[in-house]
Amino acid sequence: MSIPKLSVSNPVLSNLLMVVITALGVYAWVTLPRDLIPEIVTYTARISTFYPAASAETVEKLVTARIEDAIEKVDQIDLITSKSSEGRSDISVQFEEISDRDFDKRIQDLRNAVDRIKDLPSELLDQPEVVAVDISNGVPMVTVAVSGNLDESQMKLAAEALEKQIIKIDGVSNIQVAGVRDREIWVEVDPDRLKSYNLVAEQVSLALSQRNLNLPAGVLEVGQSEFLVRTMGEFRSVAEIAETIIKVTTYGTPVRVKDIATVRDTYQEARTLSRINGQPSISLTIQKKNDGNAIRIIDQIRKIVTPYTEGKTNPVNQMIQKASSKLTPIELPPETKISLVNDSSVLLRERLGILQNNALLGLVLVVVFLWLFMGSRNAFFAALGIPTAILGALWILKLMGSSINASTLFGLILVIGIVVDDAIVVIENVFRRMEEGLSPAKAAIVGAQEVAWPVLSASLTTMAAFLPLILMSGIPGQFMRVVPITGVVVILASLVEVFAILPAHIAEWSKPTTANSEESHSNWFVNIQDRYVELLNRILDWRYVIVFGTVLGTFVFSILAFISLPKELFPGEDFPQFYIKVDMPTDYGIEETTQFMEKLERIVKSLPKEEYVALVTNIGLQTPTNGLEGTSISSNVAEVLVELVPKDERNRSRDEIIEFLRLQMTEITGAEKIYFDKQEGGPPRGRDVEVKVKGDRIPQLVAIANQLKKKLSSIDGVFDVKDDFKSGKPEIRLRTKGEKLRQFGLTIFQVANNVRHAIEGNTCTVYRDADEAIDVVVKYTKNSMNTIDALSQMMIATPSGISVPLKDIAQISRENSLVDIKRFDVERAITVSASVDREVTSPAIATQMLQATFEDIGFRHPGYSLDFRGEFDQILESFKELGLKLLPMGVMLMYFILGAQFKSFLQPFIILFAIPFGVIGAMVGLLITQSTLSLIALFGVVALAGIVVNDSIVLIDFINQRRNQNQKSKIYDDHEKANGPVDELRDAVLKGSRLRLRPIVLTSLTTIAGLIPMFLGLGGKSPIWQPLASTIIFGLLFSTLLTLFVMPALYYIIEGIRSKSQPHYTD
Repeated sequence: MSIPKLSVSNPVLSNLLMVVITALGVYAWVTLPRDLIPEIVTYTARISTFYPAASAETVEKLVTARIEDAIEKVDQIDLITSKSSEGRSDISVQFEEISDRDFDKRIQDLRNAVDRIKDLPSELLDQPEVVAVDISNGVPMVTVAVSGNLDESQMKLAAEALEKQIIKIDGVSNIQVAGVRDREIWVEVDPDRLKSYNLVAEQVSLALSQRNLNLPAGVLEVGQSEFLVRTMGEFRSVAEIAETIIKVTTYGTPVRVKDIATVRDTYQEARTLSRINGQPSISLTIQKKNDGNAIRIIDQIRKIVTPYTEGKTNPVNQMIQKASSKLTPIELPPETKISLVNDSSVLLRERLGILQNNALLGLVLVVVFLWLFMGSRNAFFAALGIPTAILGALWILKLMGSSINASTLFGLILVIGIVVDDAIVVIENVFRRMEEGLSPAKAAIVGAQEVAWPVLSASLTTMAAFLPLILMSGIPGQFMRVVPITGVVVILASLVEVFAILPAHIAEWSKPTTANSEESHSNWFVNIQDRYVELLNRILDWRYVIVFGTVLGTFVFSILAFISLPKELFPGEDFPQFYIKVDMPTDYGIEETTQFMEKLERIVKSLPKEEYVALVTNIGLQTPTNGLEGTSISSNVAEVLVELVPKDERNRSRDEIIEFLRLQMTEITGAEKIYFDKQEGGPPRGRDVEVKVKGDRIPQLVAIANQLKKKLSSIDGVFDVKDDFKSGKPEIRLRTKGEKLRQFGLTIFQVANNVRHAIEGNTCTVYRDADEAIDVVVKYTKNSMNTIDALSQMMIATPSGISVPLKDIAQISRENSLVDIKRFDVERAITVSASVDREVTSPAIATQMLQATFEDIGFRHPGYSLDFRGEFDQILESFKELGLKLLPMGVMLMYFILGAQFKSFLQPFIILFAIPFGVIGAMVGLLITQSTLSLIALFGVVALAGIVVNDSIVLIDFINQRRNQNQKSKIYDDHEKANGPVDELRDAVLKGSRLRLRPIVLTSLTTIAGLIPMFLGLGGKSPIWQPLASTIIFGLLFSTLLTLFVMPALYYIIEGIRSKSQPHYTD
């Protein structure tokens, strides 16, 4: 029993199937997580190694290079990058796109390769650690900043209270806290007092650690009872630390800590600082799990912090206040201010709202067109399948672990008009059978069965174009492949609806009809059909001129348009935020960097209040904005996140505000680099312009990098030119005297350890205050160790008990050292990058100009090379993959399907001729809308290939049917000739084209109607997806016109030639 027959014979089963699909789809819609973009997975491993006190050059030579040599032969490695800095080696290994199972194997291969290295330095703290980088459970959603008229301890308590509440929210994976300092007990020793008692700092640490003990002494049996014995010696107060005895003099006088040191209950030295709107703060960056719903999580966070936020009248806050929640607001001091910044839910609501609005408007337009062309009853049957197919697809997407994101929603928008194509064909054929006298039930079965293969073939050709797009590699591929996946899933769901549900609805809800009743609704279209056939008849007379002119024009115009259109990876969006990144001189500490940032903050705060919401300053760190880099932590770096009001609430664009600030910042000096970093729409991407200078010697690399920067700075529209080379910090180097060390029985490690204790301090024990564990740090007073002479005079304890000055056992010199050494693809490298004003030039043009200037770099600098990366490299790779691999693959799949359907080698070529028609239309659309040829637009061209052939399939199939009837349907007596095969062929072309005009126009219009709101921005504009809608609309519009007028002429030419050699047509 066929599926349509089963559907008609058991309508209850069909309706239950629809109800189940609807219920599952609604459940999926409610529970699917919301994200701005799909999950981006990078198969990356990190190898970290710690080599205490070793310089960057030493780490590179003895650790990094040896590990790179060992792992280079591991299979499926795409790229190796590394950074060697003082005391540390970090190697990043990026693999090709592989399965999770293969990735686990490659991680183990890395570990095995590292374990086989035998010549690593023995001074390493531990063996190199190989870990897989998992970013899926660490997506930042929002930053909660705690500030107000609070001291540091109150602010810390408030942040901890918030952290404990927020971490309980379902979906939160981690909270990163910045700007908080842990409490510490400082024992600041005076070197002069130490010397007077013949002591060193290490002895103070030892005395404190041996005094602060709480040790079990075993079990004591007393009679028949057992008692646990414990020696209680832990510090019970900070005062006890000062009373600790270090030693007893020969006169029996105890030397206590307070005699040689000052004990302070304070906080650890700041490594990073956080500020909001110029005031000190503690920030909590909340990260969500991969399956977490960002909107719901942030709503819960708002519920917690609402009493302390400044925007209580904000409509979002009011909505959240009314919502029910299991979490109750926490009690914080009334002076506490809490600000939510970098809130991804705001942008997420806006972007998803735009796509949802455009999807609903598209659905309405599709239904309107169905009603105009098919009548209310048939339009109802066709439109009913749209929500059923979409809801069924949502359930399948949930099973696949997907989310509701921009790519998913656009995939749904793309196929809203396509999913009704199958229903249109089935409904038209069913009602044609009803007009012939069949009952609704019989017509539903017969009509659906008759078009089963053509409908399946049309759906398969569309999926054939979509399927190769799923194979697109790289980060752009992961971002875009969700669109074809969604499209394929919806088309599959629509096939289930068309054959398993639609026949039952038609049989149950239709009344017997006649040709007259249907014709009455279609009278207005008859005139259009008549005029169409008149025009087509004339075109057939001029078929050779029209076909070859169209072919030549299509080819020439497409080439010229491709060359002339500006190209970019993804269109940019005016996100309401940007970063100002600052690099100070390498010898700057956290205090000096803070002073500079206070000046910069004052400039930013000079912006009108109605243009920005908040300034978030991080001192001592810079966070990545493109998702491809790591966080940079150093006392001489900083950043300001400027969060703007929504675009429609301010007069200036983001770029105009940035340009204003750029001019204002020329007034402040002292920074090595100040540059702006913008978050763009779409997936993570490289810099606009980025080139790696690779070679051996650092001075030569720096010289070439400077030449590149000079050239880039001379190109109009290129700004923020910089490199990632960091000049060395001034370094004081101690070279121990071997004979002196042996004389005093010392080792290099003992000397280095003593010096580190004096400068950095030594955490010797832990003081417990209630539930808090507080480090006790022994260090020299800051004022006593602030000159090279003071360092040379510090005393080093020897095993014999005497102390010697450092200058007696080591030579002290001042030199410059490299902060770090970066390597790219196992070679030393410096990265030069720049941003581009796209209204003046493009990343591709700027990179090509750079390439032309430095094409002979290997001749000018033997042993050195340039590796161009950034957006230009991604454009080349992606365009090459789409144009030379995926599009041909899709065309081959479609040819195979069409050949099987039409049982012909030649006719599929005629049908596929619609693809270049679609391409030229897409190019026209990009030119008219003044859009760039982006990866999004090119993606649309490939997807378009599977859509435009559907009209040709319908046309050619019906012409073949007319010829197979072996009868002559005379339309124009003037063009009849003696009963030759060409006469019959002309008649079949005209009659078949006339009968299929309405379904061709209707299927094209419904697809276009579904995309019109996105193209025009009726439900809100989306710069990322608008070019894709434009590409498909113009491509489909142009290909439909050519399919209706040029395709019949091409068919007439080819089949006319065949007919002369074959007297009788065979299918």
